[in-house]
Amino acid sequence: MNLKENKKDIIAISSLMIIVTAITLLLLNIDGKAGVYYVRDVYFYLNNALFYAGYTVGLADMRGLSPLIPMITSLFFRMGFLSDFTIIAVSSSFYVFAILGMYFLLRLRYDEILSFAGSMILSTFPLVIVWVTKGMLDIPGMCLSIWAVYFMILSFKRSPRFLLVASPLIILGFFTRFTVLLMVPVLLIQFLLVDDPIGYLRANVREIILAIAAGALVFAVFIGIYLHLDIGLFFVSQGGDISNSTNNAISGSNIYFYIKNFLFYLGTPNYIPYSLKTGTFDLSTMNWTLSYPSVIAYVLVLILIAGLVLYVKNIFANRELMGENKIKLAVFIIAFAVFILTFLKISIILSIIILSISLIALYRMRNNPNIDDAGFDFIMFYWFAVNFIFITYYHIKVDRYFMPILPAVAYFIILSLTLVFDRFKAGKNIRAIVPVALVCAILLCSGAFAMSNTPHTYDNLVHPNFFTAASEEKAVGEWLMQHDSDYMNRTIWADRGGDMSFILRMHVPSYERVSNESHFTDEMVKNNVTYFITKDNKTINEPYVKLYQNGEVSLYESRYL
Repeated sequence: MNLKENKKDIIAISSLMIIVTAITLLLLNIDGKAGVYYVRDVYFYLNNALFYAGYTVGLADMRGLSPLIPMITSLFFRMGFLSDFTIIAVSSSFYVFAILGMYFLLRLRYDEILSFAGSMILSTFPLVIVWVTKGMLDIPGMCLSIWAVYFMILSFKRSPRFLLVASPLIILGFFTRFTVLLMVPVLLIQFLLVDDPIGYLRANVREIILAIAAGALVFAVFIGIYLHLDIGLFFVSQGGDISNSTNNAISGSNIYFYIKNFLFYLGTPNYIPYSLKTGTFDLSTMNWTLSYPSVIAYVLVLILIAGLVLYVKNIFANRELMGENKIKLAVFIIAFAVFILTFLKISIILSIIILSISLIALYRMRNNPNIDDAGFDFIMFYWFAVNFIFITYYHIKVDRYFMPILPAVAYFIILSLTLVFDRFKAGKNIRAIVPVALVCAILLCSGAFAMSNTPHTYDNLVHPNFFTAASEEKAVGEWLMQHDSDYMNRTIWADRGGDMSFILRMHVPSYERVSNESHFTDEMVKNNVTYFITKDNKTINEPYVKLYQNGEVSLYESRYL
């Protein structure tokens, strides 16, 4: 690397990594103390990591969850780092690489300052920040999606050999979080953007076959591990069920779930560093309730709206081009109308195909149908659209499912800034100062929000023992292990079986949903349960007596030992 030629890149990347690493360490310090108590799914991944490390724990039917992060975590478990903090650290490392990947992706289109600004904007979105150190799969999935798109675009802009990297990354992403498979249509659409798709395929058939083989090899390795360990591919079948389904069961209000909450994903005072707290706009009072977007969110949305208006204006400004492409324009309009009319009434796959036909017709109206800057914009919009279709169809609505879309949102914020600069003929100094000033304002606001917030959980509940809830469970588990050296040969039930399975390194079933029922004690007697671990002061009758309590977690023991 020529240091003189890449001086600006080195400064931008170094600054970016210092800031993002500092954010990660700050969040690790907080969530390392709080533990993973409030995000129950993480214990499934922790128990799977124990299983890959050689322990027999957790529910067998949960071992079919996405394996990559548990597998990586299991390597550290084998080295002696047996703690819930391990998966938090593993997951958070992907945050740093995601932002680095975003910089390289933006550099394919923008200069160093704009690429730095776009990467920082992505890194500080509230929806990203709150999940950096929770041990979940969303950040790793986003990271691998960013890098996959980066190498996809490189393969078409520079050399098809980069497909050899993009293909395995998509498969790795799929085994991290199955929604990364949505990168496949993003890859396929790029073949249709080149001037002569058939000619391109013929000219690069060797590289394409090798890329498919590389992806197939990675896929085969994971399937081989699953078959060897006799694990069901739960997350694969889940993805298939969703992709072929329609969304008729979803209420009208849920259809607009992500649109209504979009502002909160860009900026809100009530999030860092614990949880995203969305609100609702009350039309009767014309006010936000529960929570409200920050000024930053409104600024970013205004930038996006201005960019959208200017971009659409530029597309349809050339009337000659419109006149020369009447058939393509008609295909675009008809296909888009069909997409709107059939949305949520047909399968996800069919909706994506119809939208693809519409967008390709629009793109093909250009005089230069190759992956230049406009092609780059198209790919990023398609990435946004495919993911948005999926999460809208999916019957479960959770804020973090919007995360795969945020890299495209950050991209279009930067694109919108450049369009505004071009429209007003902004000078070089303005083009440099405004993006940096925007980043500084976001960082200052984020810091102020972090200092002023009261800890609350990911489900927006303020808990009196936010930093001790996880340690209370651990303390009860450790006390039991010391109290009964033969505890692994006992029958143990718990309200939070996933948690206790990890803590005790054995299978502990969960009974939180039924432990309040009057006949629950009889059920424990019937099943010869020796110990029951509960998070609340529940009515547990004879022959069970409270043996130990730490905070809100209690251990009950049967007198019939």
